[in-house]
Amino acid sequence: MILFNGKPVKLTHKKCLVIYISGGITGVEDWQNAFMAAEQDLSQHLYAPFIIFNPVKIAKNLEYTFKIQKNKMPEYTDYMREDIKLLAKCNAICMLPGWKRSKGARLEYRIAKILNMQVLEWQPN
Repeated sequence: MILFNGKPVKLTHKKCLVIYISGGITGVEDWQNAFMAAEQDLSQHLYAPFIIFNPVKIAKNLEYTFKIQKNKMPEYTDYMREDIKLLAKCNAICMLPGWKRSKGARLEYRIAKILNMQVLEWQPN
C-alpha cells in the first residue's frame, strides 16, 4: 500500500514521476525483498509515466562496476555516493517501514525534503 500524508493514495501525474526507494539496509535482514516488493507495489499503483530507482539494482550495478574496474567490492561510502547521485534526479521518495532507524535513509529523507520532493510511504500488505 502506498501512503501520502498517512493516507492511501492512487498515484496519477501528468509529468513523469521519478521515485527513489529509501529504507534501512545495513543490519536489516532480507532487505532486498522489501525493496523489490515496494518497487512492484509502486509499479502496480502508478497510473502515469514513472521511473523507479531501487537501491537493490543500484547496488548490483555498482558492485559489477567495482569488480570490473577495481577488482574489489564497494564500501559503504561508495554505495551512499551512488544513491545520493541518483536521488538528486528524482522528484519523489518512497520510504520503507523502519527507515527512521537507518542513518542512510534519514540522510536520503533530509535531502528529499530539501529538494522539495514528494514523500511517499510504503506499507506491505
